[in-house]
Amino acid sequence: MLLSFAVIAGCFNMVDAQGCSDAGICTIHAIKNNTESEGSSDKRKNEVVVGFSFGKGERKTNDYTTVVEYTRSLSNQTSVTGKLSFSAVGGELANTAGLGDLFLSVNHAFDIKKAWQKSFVVGVKIPFDDANIIKNGIYLPMPYQTSLGTTDLVLGLNFIKKSFGATIAVQQPLKPTNGNRFLPSDYPLNALTAKYLPTNKFVRKGDLLLRFSYNIKLDNKKFSIRPSLLSIYHEANDTYLDEANTRREIAKSSGLTLNGIVFADYRLNAKNSFELGVGTPFVVRTNRPDGLTRSLVASLDYKINF
Repeated sequence: MLLSFAVIAGCFNMVDAQGCSDAGICTIHAIKNNTESEGSSDKRKNEVVVGFSFGKGERKTNDYTTVVEYTRSLSNQTSVTGKLSFSAVGGELANTAGLGDLFLSVNHAFDIKKAWQKSFVVGVKIPFDDANIIKNGIYLPMPYQTSLGTTDLVLGLNFIKKSFGATIAVQQPLKPTNGNRFLPSDYPLNALTAKYLPTNKFVRKGDLLLRFSYNIKLDNKKFSIRPSLLSIYHEANDTYLDEANTRREIAKSSGLTLNGIVFADYRLNAKNSFELGVGTPFVVRTNRPDGLTRSLVASLDYKINF
């Protein structure tokens, strides 16, 4: 089982497409896990997740992220989740590391006795920095930042029928301007900086998400596979301040990204499980100045319920 997923991950690594563009909404607990899971009828009150992910980013940057997540069930219909990330990025301009974002969310289920169960999600993303890391005398572009530097509101609605799940969600910046100060023109003697988009006083627009997932149970219910088709529509072109302090649009930074993701879950017992995930984009936006370009994402999570 794990060998087959390693082969899949290796195939994804050969894909030339770039994209993904997840600003955090895709991995919020209730939006990521949008199908009825095995053991949900005997749901425990607490879940702790420790995860690690690797992403192949823009201009061959390597992105490493560690996540700690805690979910508390307040009732059989309502739960709250907190998630904290730490990121490290390595690339041709610099190596950076630091805390990323704190996500706080509430999930409330309704119509739980009907064929189509539903739940809504309300959350907020709180950054730990303003996306203005400086290294080697350079105000670094967004691919090297550990956070987008924006405070965002997340709203989502899940529709679940047994093993099938559909989700529509929006991530809207409440504080859309970050503190990034990167302008390639500030470094005329550095040929590498000219290869990145300008993001001085960057303003990032919102995202609309649509996700379809199907949970396939295998091997006496210990194994399950969850393929997921994930589309993210970036609602408008992002903007920055140019050298004359004039706000400019970044052309072709709006539009659709379509991703394929497969999760493999293995339950050790009623309390402990592992989840392996791999994903790659099929359709991408032309320009992604926010630094969220990924040609490959691979993750491994350990979950404990008690």
